[in-house]
Amino acid sequence: MSDNRLVAAIYYHPEAYPPTLNAINELSRNFDSISVIHRPHLKGNWVYPQNVKPIASGKFVTSREQETSSTIRKILFFARFCFDLLKECWVKKPSVILLYDIHALFAYRLICPLLFFKHIFWYHNHDVSELHRERKYSIGWFACKAEKKLFARIDIFTLPSAERLAFFPINTLKGKYFIIPNYPSLNFYQLFYQPKKSIKEVSLIFQGRIAEGHGLEEIISFLGEEISGKKLLLVLKGNCSESYKQELLRIALEHNVSDRISFYGFTPYAEVPKVAASCHIGIAIFARKETMHITLGTASNKIYEYAAVGLPVLYSDEIHFSRYLNKYPWAFGVTLTTESIKQQLTTILSKYTYYSDCAHKTFVDELNFENYFKHVTEYLVSIKSPE
Repeated sequence: MSDNRLVAAIYYHPEAYPPTLNAINELSRNFDSISVIHRPHLKGNWVYPQNVKPIASGKFVTSREQETSSTIRKILFFARFCFDLLKECWVKKPSVILLYDIHALFAYRLICPLLFFKHIFWYHNHDVSELHRERKYSIGWFACKAEKKLFARIDIFTLPSAERLAFFPINTLKGKYFIIPNYPSLNFYQLFYQPKKSIKEVSLIFQGRIAEGHGLEEIISFLGEEISGKKLLLVLKGNCSESYKQELLRIALEHNVSDRISFYGFTPYAEVPKVAASCHIGIAIFARKETMHITLGTASNKIYEYAAVGLPVLYSDEIHFSRYLNKYPWAFGVTLTTESIKQQLTTILSKYTYYSDCAHKTFVDELNFENYFKHVTEYLVSIKSPE
């Protein structure tokens, strides 16, 4: 696809969504230039390819600051985003416009009448948005309504989970859809993998938003015990409210294991694999029953990021996960009970090197981003260069 340009837009920071970074990296091989319009919520350190230009829309504010801003300020944030997207499209006249969430999609809907050039319209949905959860007449509410109407104009629709198709009017889709699971990039994660031949103490890691429903309280309750003769440690990496952190520390103090828990705050994505690679078993337990949680089988990037660095995984023993994971020897289903988690930890440690090697091999052979994304780029070539 020589002499082509792509403009992408996401109403957040790209580094908060690793699959977005992976896609940009892969697309940079097929386009002469890529512009990425985004809201600057993070102080990131990702190194983009030379032909990729990230464009911050407005000044830096945290996501929390934006969420708690007045209605007028939120409108100004969004208006600036629309203007920046329109300006870049006018300047670049891209052959492909890629929108990454409902806010970016809504911005495109508003500026579309002013785009007087032919282009491919590509929408990737990384999070399902539900109208009843949006405040009426908010920007998110209008964006949800616009999303459904635009399917008749979308050339390419991509999403990370087949279960989520039910939440979109696929029957009205103009073009074609693809499932792109949120698997980690082979090119990136291979840099961090080191075989784990022997372990003296076992580090369990949970990465993501630290909150209830991930088995953390249950694990802390037996953290002072040894499993297969090995000491246990718990690494918690990600954002955590102060109130919940204090609750976990209270439980740890009650069981005399405060020294076995480590808290890591949010870090740029470029630094994420290093922490996971230093641990031994990944925690991917989800007990909540909301739409976003019951469709995480291939949309939870943390499950597969653990496997990429050779970590066996504890996952929720429910159909939403087991249909994808129970065929892999390195994935162990658990219920949200102390007994279930302890039993599977014992099994993992009985043949740890085998399970660890299996996890990494599966990542290399199958569960990597490049393996699935190539089908989209191949389709892009076909519709841009019809025979």
